[in-house]
Amino acid sequence: MIKWKKQHSAAIFISFLNNLKEMIISIIAVFIFGQSSQAGGSLFYTIFFALILVFSLGSGIIRWATFEYQLLDNELQIKQGLIFKKHRYIRKERIQSIDINAKLIQRLFQLVEIRIETAGGGTEPEFRIIALKRREAELIKEELLVRKSNLNNGDQDHSEVINEESLLEENKKQFYTWNLSFKRLLISAITSSGLGLAITFVAAVISQLPQLLPNTIYERVLGLFIHSSILLISFFVVLILFIGWLITLISSLLKYGQFHIKKDKDDIHISRGILEKRQLTLSAKRITAVRVVQNLLRQPLGYAAVYVESAGGGRKEEDLSTILIPICKKSEVNSILNNLLPQFSIKENEYKSLPKESVRRYMIKASIPFIFLAILMTYFIPYGWISFILPLGAAGIGFWQYIDAGIGNNDEMLLIKSRMISLTEVIVPRKRIQAMTTSQTILQKVDHLYTVQVSIISSIVGKTFSLRHISKNQIENLFLWYSYECRKHR
Repeated sequence: MIKWKKQHSAAIFISFLNNLKEMIISIIAVFIFGQSSQAGGSLFYTIFFALILVFSLGSGIIRWATFEYQLLDNELQIKQGLIFKKHRYIRKERIQSIDINAKLIQRLFQLVEIRIETAGGGTEPEFRIIALKRREAELIKEELLVRKSNLNNGDQDHSEVINEESLLEENKKQFYTWNLSFKRLLISAITSSGLGLAITFVAAVISQLPQLLPNTIYERVLGLFIHSSILLISFFVVLILFIGWLITLISSLLKYGQFHIKKDKDDIHISRGILEKRQLTLSAKRITAVRVVQNLLRQPLGYAAVYVESAGGGRKEEDLSTILIPICKKSEVNSILNNLLPQFSIKENEYKSLPKESVRRYMIKASIPFIFLAILMTYFIPYGWISFILPLGAAGIGFWQYIDAGIGNNDEMLLIKSRMISLTEVIVPRKRIQAMTTSQTILQKVDHLYTVQVSIISSIVGKTFSLRHISKNQIENLFLWYSYECRKHR
């Protein structure tokens, strides 16, 4: 591939349909949160959105006509722009991830989208083509993943005698596959943590239904609801919960259906999706941290999800991380990591609990907001004093957070375990830590407690993991472990 190429002409219509989809979402937002009496009326919004569609169609044509790319031996070149021309160069060795998607819009034209990200690429990928034949996208991916074996061979000492049996065993470890069964997929969908967002959306839509109903019908429905029994009101609440849960269930099934992982040496290939087919390739050498997450529904069942942090590949819907395993047994995590990312495999007993002086701080911080809420409810609502049970429950959650929190390290890995609502375990290699800082408030100073923060590189500008109220001895051990000077003297 030594000449400039354009993407498929269907990119014009794909871009237009994407803009149309976003406009529909905007219309729904106006419907939910807007008022019919706003200035301009329906005619204004009709003309406004029509102009947006015309503009998006024109910009799509210009973008397609001016966008070209070519792939050379050591770099990827892109030029684009009509008035403000851009010419970009991306070195092969700087590529962090390659993502091939086949969204519903692309599948209508039998095309795919390819996204190539590098470290420090920002919120948008360094390189993105929205309309390619799958074969051409796969060809680009294959060429970019070619490793120069002569560089690795040059680093070897040829005088070293290689044990053929150990080499064969090592090669076996370099290849590994993992599939998400339908049973696990169903459990993942049922126990998804996106239920709250779906319920909020359903409640917002229902709250705007009175604007579509005639006044007479609206008054009858409102009167019926006011005079309804607690049983009927409870039924509507359960109905909203069920609809929200059903939306979450379906979206999870579509998102993680046909989930498959294949490890080929240092490359991890992840494919998933029913409506939107996604194929992501990550370099194991570029992964900066691993997170193991158990929400409130999955923890009693012994299930967890595994995320990885890397310089490329993160998505907004996954908290700018990449999901490695949507769901598996917590007891299986170490075995899976041992096959996919052996450097991140750890033992459970390497965590050390927090000092006993921390427990009251976790309990007080969790209960303070609910104490103020209970005071307000007691003052304004009859029998509001019953709400003082809320601070007690929050204090119990704070104690739970203290029990689950822990920190530790082995020779090369830092381990942090904490809980807000979900239980999260973070595994960070020492060489991936960009900065380690500590802070101490006036109140923490009384009990000689500290907060530690660890920063790493991730998809955008970095991520920070923290743990509150650790002891002075734990802080000193951490800095002895992390400091190069201290380790050199030791």
